[in-house]
Amino acid sequence: MKGVFRVTKEEQETVITWDKSSCMMRVYTADPVLIRRLKGLQSYKLITEHRQGGEVIACDFEAEKKLLTLRSKPTARTMTEEQKEAARERMREYNRAK
Repeated sequence: MKGVFRVTKEEQETVITWDKSSCMMRVYTADPVLIRRLKGLQSYKLITEHRQGGEVIACDFEAEKKLLTLRSKPTARTMTEEQKEAARERMREYNRAK
């Protein structure tokens, strides 16, 4: 495909940096899912869009460090079959309403 630039999965990195003298952190990401998510959050300020071939391939964001959460163990949500079906039905209703 001519003119379409694709970033490989290995290149879709995310780097979070901060120093102790500031309450702010910087987030660099080349992950398209994370880019969309952070652009949708008012608490993350878009600083720079990195483009190649006219396409956004990475972004720099700035936000307060207090928004970053580090967990000691992963959280897993266990749902019963009834809960899963109720969630599927809510999603169907949501999609119909669009």
